[in-house]
Amino acid sequence: MEYLLNKKTWVKGREIAFELGVTDRTIRKDIMYINSLDKSNGDIIISHNKNGYMINNCKNINNLIMQDDVNIPDVPDERLKYILKKLLFCKNNIDIFDLADEINVSESTIENDIKKIREMIKKYGSNIKVIKNSSYIYLQGLEKDKRKLLSDILFNETNGDFLNIEKYKRYFKDIDLNIIKSHLNKLLKKYEYTINEMTIINLIVHIAITVDRIKKHNILDMYYTSNDILNTIEYKIACDLCDKLEENFFIEIPPREKLYISHLIFSKKIFKNIYSNKYELEKNIEPYFIIITEYLIDSLCREFSIELQNDHLLFSGLCFHIKAMYQRIKHDSTLKNPILNDLKRKYPYIFDITVFLANEFYKLTDLKMDENEMGYFALHIGAALERIKEKQNKKRKVALVCSSGHITSNVLYSKIKSIYSNRVEIEGLFSFLEIDLIKGKKPDLILSTVPFEHNLQIDTIVISPFLNDMDIKKINSILDKEINNKKNLFQDVAQFFKEDIFFKDIRFKNEFEAIYFMANKLFEKGYVPKSYINNVIEREKLSSTSLGNLTAIPHPILMDAFETVISTAILNKPLEWGCHKVQLILMFAIKSGDRTKLNDLFEHLLYIIDNVEGVNYLLESKNFNDFKLRLLNYESNYMK
Repeated sequence: MEYLLNKKTWVKGREIAFELGVTDRTIRKDIMYINSLDKSNGDIIISHNKNGYMINNCKNINNLIMQDDVNIPDVPDERLKYILKKLLFCKNNIDIFDLADEINVSESTIENDIKKIREMIKKYGSNIKVIKNSSYIYLQGLEKDKRKLLSDILFNETNGDFLNIEKYKRYFKDIDLNIIKSHLNKLLKKYEYTINEMTIINLIVHIAITVDRIKKHNILDMYYTSNDILNTIEYKIACDLCDKLEENFFIEIPPREKLYISHLIFSKKIFKNIYSNKYELEKNIEPYFIIITEYLIDSLCREFSIELQNDHLLFSGLCFHIKAMYQRIKHDSTLKNPILNDLKRKYPYIFDITVFLANEFYKLTDLKMDENEMGYFALHIGAALERIKEKQNKKRKVALVCSSGHITSNVLYSKIKSIYSNRVEIEGLFSFLEIDLIKGKKPDLILSTVPFEHNLQIDTIVISPFLNDMDIKKINSILDKEINNKKNLFQDVAQFFKEDIFFKDIRFKNEFEAIYFMANKLFEKGYVPKSYINNVIEREKLSSTSLGNLTAIPHPILMDAFETVISTAILNKPLEWGCHKVQLILMFAIKSGDRTKLNDLFEHLLYIIDNVEGVNYLLESKNFNDFKLRLLNYESNYMK
């Protein structure tokens, strides 16, 4: 239900089955059962022979989902979250025997669940632990760590719809989120304080968690030592807000909690970039952030061979972002990114650059970016790359040299303008004697109806006054220089995909077992050094390489292969990989300096794996040769 609700359009049964790892028949049976639950307004999920399935009544299905959320969990993952939330929300220790009876499982199952929960919460610090004392369990740790854990659970349970405040109301039965929202909006307006729109719900939920914890006498067990914030506008907003919250929810908010809320507000602030160049910025922002930004951009340019040192918009945008991010990381504040999954799936190259920068940032500051921060970082990098693309794709300036008369010249001018309106800008009509005038226009290309000599370093083509087919081919050959330099897709597939590192109908327990197996095979075959194995694992720990649509593309941060190749594994059944199920694994091993050689092939692969039908087409490959043919023929054979 949630999958269809998030899609908001027709979805084929095969796609749902692939996503959930079940058969088409199971999907049909489940939808029949869902439609039987409430017939008051027709079928909840409607079907179409050609288009598949779609939600018919969003209100009804939301009600069903909310009812399901309060029911006893019947699958392991849901049971873990249920127990963890109970540990976080419960005031007293929890009796294991009572808990087992409550969710209809054995005591040994609860014991196993506790072990799994302990693994789950390790990333929140060494202080937060599930403690078992006789037959009782409780959560031990710093209050700030518990709040971070709780907020992550709540945001994850929204299934990507975490900008919808209605999704959180069921967790705060004694707290009206709309009251917090109303007070906060009024104060932001009063103080003319700008917060990122995508983070306002995030801030409201964090404040609601704070109020809820205070009501249950769970107060922060630490103070912020800096007194600088006491004179800030964020602290004034926090104090005014706390006055209102105390009135509405009958609580007393300690000074340390006001400081905590002021840090939450600061972490969501938008820093307006009013500086047109790097030099103005250097006079108005701390040198520490200038140095970090310079280091990261230089590292990016060096590693990826991209010229971005003179992009002032990138420099200032990143600098402001790093300043705000630095405060968020220091105070364990999370800025949820609603487009994170789309960024990872649709722009993996840009996201990979960001993972590299996150690693460089960590080496420089000892501070770790989470995936949400990486996603915001990726937006800055993506915008910079688009600016490069715009410059490369801008219209070419053309000087037209014509000596065949006024009427013929105008006909030629009009014909070129008509054919190449989106690609060239004609700077004017010139005589072959007007070299200095042509030079002053700085054209990219000269088109001349007569041969003439000049010493300008400009491509020059002699064409007919009537612009025949041969002339058009010659012009295209100049305009399409970059396209003509692209390697043939057939050659790419033959060069980079190897049969000795192709695996079909194979099974793994988890993503790290898959990574170790495939990386080790690459090492055994002599394609990579021994260090490659750990490098891929370390990259995976930074941010999952599963893209959705049953696909993962594991790889290391740095290019360290002896030969550029792509290892392929088609699993006999999907496995859980990060937040997604995966059945197709493409492991990239790239030799230093070869990254750009993969650009066209990578673009083609993304085109295929961006939809479930494309992935399914590859998964049906009978052997290595069939897989290569499907890669090459996907567009012509499957998308008819």
